[in-house]
Amino acid sequence: MSTCDAVDFHHTVLSQLEWSRGLALDTDKKQKFLGCKVFRLHGNMDQEDRKKSYLGFSSEKSAILVCTDVAARGLDIPKVRCIIQYDSPGEASEYVHRVGRTARIGEKGEALLFLQPVELDYLKDLELHGVSLTEYPFQKVLDGFPVNGEKPLKRKPISLDMHPWILSVQRTLENYVASEATTNKRARDAFCSWLRAYTAHRGELKKIFMVKKLHLGHVARSFGLKEQPSLVGRSHQVQLKKRKKEQKREGQGPTKQRKFPTKK
Repeated sequence: MSTCDAVDFHHTVLSQLEWSRGLALDTDKKQKFLGCKVFRLHGNMDQEDRKKSYLGFSSEKSAILVCTDVAARGLDIPKVRCIIQYDSPGEASEYVHRVGRTARIGEKGEALLFLQPVELDYLKDLELHGVSLTEYPFQKVLDGFPVNGEKPLKRKPISLDMHPWILSVQRTLENYVASEATTNKRARDAFCSWLRAYTAHRGELKKIFMVKKLHLGHVARSFGLKEQPSLVGRSHQVQLKKRKKEQKREGQGPTKQRKFPTKK
């Protein structure tokens, strides 16, 4: 992931989230969303905690490590089966370092990269560096899940946005984030830090990863937030710049504030 706050939030969710297996929200039959251990690793952790996470993950037969690029180089973790890049790397060279954590010394491995529709031009940049990817059949996999007891062959295709499994996971995530103030704060911090990291892409990548192309309400929901966190400070600065440009276009200078004498 791109930021330490995003790692902390997703580590909390994957470690603690409980849901009802299936589509009914049965509180008496809730269980852990994941059945394996989840570890975290990023640069803001102290040395002892980082060492504990590294050794813990390395010793498990089946586990997940949620991390930033701090784990992209220099760590020898054997038999990593899959690398999931939830956030795109800043440079194509970083992509290579990330996926290099799997399929080492003759072992097999997989790598999965999340891209939003507005980011698909990033694939062309990867191709220039000799990296060719194929689309993961997510819709096909999801359609393989039973819905209301009906097998896939007996029902019509369902769009991703309205798929019962997607709606169920989203509803469970939002309820979990809203249930505790600490979790909600982590989600808000993760959203804001993710947004800052998104604007930090350099060079030609800035033309691909543009905040103005995003639906920030949808981004907020990906962090389990029903409403987008306030960006009042940033919005005020944008409006101020816009107002100054309009005044300049109309041949006016910025409006000066009048000062009035006060009684002593």
